[in-house]
Amino acid sequence: MGFMEIDTKDETSQEAVHELLMQRDFLLQLRKVDQLMLSQVACSMNPIAYVEQMIGSIGELFPNNLKVCVLTCDQELTQWRVINYQDWPSLGDALGNVSRVPQSLATFVASPSRAFARESNVATRADWERWQECLGDYSIDSCDLVSIQDGQKNWFTFCLFSPKFVTEIEQRMHYWALEQVLHSLPSWVKSMVIRCQTDATLQQHTNAVTGLLQPHSFAKALDMMLRDARRYFQRLAFVSVLVNEEAEEDELKLLSDILRDTLRDNDLLANVSDHEFVMAMRISQLDDGPVVAQKVQSALLKADPNQVSVLSGGVKIGVALYPEQANHDKLYFASVAAANAVTESVGFRLEYYGKFVKDLDEAYGD
Repeated sequence: MGFMEIDTKDETSQEAVHELLMQRDFLLQLRKVDQLMLSQVACSMNPIAYVEQMIGSIGELFPNNLKVCVLTCDQELTQWRVINYQDWPSLGDALGNVSRVPQSLATFVASPSRAFARESNVATRADWERWQECLGDYSIDSCDLVSIQDGQKNWFTFCLFSPKFVTEIEQRMHYWALEQVLHSLPSWVKSMVIRCQTDATLQQHTNAVTGLLQPHSFAKALDMMLRDARRYFQRLAFVSVLVNEEAEEDELKLLSDILRDTLRDNDLLANVSDHEFVMAMRISQLDDGPVVAQKVQSALLKADPNQVSVLSGGVKIGVALYPEQANHDKLYFASVAAANAVTESVGFRLEYYGKFVKDLDEAYGD
């Protein structure tokens, strides 16, 4: 046996050992993500925030060579939305709504018997043409797909986009690691779904600290309000109030009382978390939307900052309107997006057909 042949075998063995060590290190990192996601489930994290945490954790596992896009759609596959729309601004409108998705993606979601799928050469495929401008910005080559149904039979679809790789070992390691994540995603999502269903069963109708409606009770009451609005051609305003810090129990109670004083009979108010409140109210006309926001803003500005210190960190108020947004989810997403568009320390924005404005004159002026 020649020296050259011995050296080649030694080098191959060293590469194999190095690859196994890399796989071990990746699995250790993945187990840490498992622990993180389970801890968030235990804390009953908001489903959208939970999915955003999943996206962030996957990004940390693949810091330089993976782009994650998460889509939601209804059971009929007619209404699609990008959850992390801020990462993919050119795929949809200002709220992440997507008018069309690649046919192969829709076909995969419509075929639940297929656990996973990989679409290759997406940068040149005809059915991915509408997305190619966006994908071209990241030198995307392939897309791995996994889709999981939630408790309402809507679909969460994870699109994991990968670039081309220069070396064979780099490609082999990447897709091995990606396969581990693909098999973990369904259990992460199903854990969240089961926890949400359990919470809805176990929670009381009102929060013990604030006396406000629990989120699931708010949702049921809002569904009834929306049914009446459709029947009697009424308008609704949906408001999200975001504070930058989580409030202590006493502050949370004061904040709740302040917001409750802005309501009329039959209006709805709930705290989604310690720093997020949602409100729903009937309004007579479109111009009442900014009036509602100003009323909430004025009430919060009058509060004593010594009693409610979280207000000093800033308050963002977002308003969405029905029938411009047709259901609970769309109203919520639109109002949160409007609140996140606020640039002042304390301020509000109205979402109106994808624009975030302070008044309707501003919307019509463009």
